[in-house]
Amino acid sequence: MTAKTSLRSLGENRHLRGRTHVFRFFLIAGTSLVSTANEAPSPEQLEFFEARIRPVLAQNCYKCHSTKAKKLKAGLYLDRRAGWQHGGENGPVIIPGKPEESRLIIAIRYDNNDLRMPKKGKLPAKVITDFEKWIEMGAPDPRDAPLEKVQILTGPKSKSLEEGRKFWAFKPLGDPPPPRIQQKSHAAKPLDHFILAKLEQKKLQPAAPAEKGTLLRRVYFDLIGLPPTPEQIDAFLADDSPEAYPRLIDEL
Repeated sequence: MTAKTSLRSLGENRHLRGRTHVFRFFLIAGTSLVSTANEAPSPEQLEFFEARIRPVLAQNCYKCHSTKAKKLKAGLYLDRRAGWQHGGENGPVIIPGKPEESRLIIAIRYDNNDLRMPKKGKLPAKVITDFEKWIEMGAPDPRDAPLEKVQILTGPKSKSLEEGRKFWAFKPLGDPPPPRIQQKSHAAKPLDHFILAKLEQKKLQPAAPAEKGTLLRRVYFDLIGLPPTPEQIDAFLADDSPEAYPRLIDEL
């Protein structure tokens, strides 16, 4: 072996040893990161979840987002960790460590008019802060029930032809007799009997007849989505004939 060949071999060996050290460093660092991300929640984190997060979810979310929901909303389960990890129809709702990017936080903050949860009213500021803190700490959640079995049990199911025919939209039109009502003075047409019967059942009083100008605005907005012009208002208010309102409906 010449001196030149020996020097080349020595250089190659040093280069290989250097690459080995670098690879070993990244392997150890990578293993450290993975173990940190997957380590079990601490007792303090679990206590925080059980005391401040789970009760709020159960009280405000399970009605629409759990296995007990009569109709699951947005395909999202919040009664188990696998549910929010999988997400709903619009994707993930919680990104551990990133509350600002989590749809759940956007929803409970009422930041987006189209995404506000819960529907019945905004949660207290302290509760919202608790959820932000929970997600910042990685969203520790001991609820380990699987999602696959739930999706099989609660997913869409096919119906037989006979069952489908029982759906209201496929039933033939009928001509039921108007129900009996107590406040007959409010019923101008047979259809009014059905409305008044439900109001009486709920112990509610019918609203007073709207003034002509108010009725005009309601009809315009309901049928064409625009308000009437001043000329149209004047023309309707000046028309005292019984056909003024039906004619307006036909025109719109």
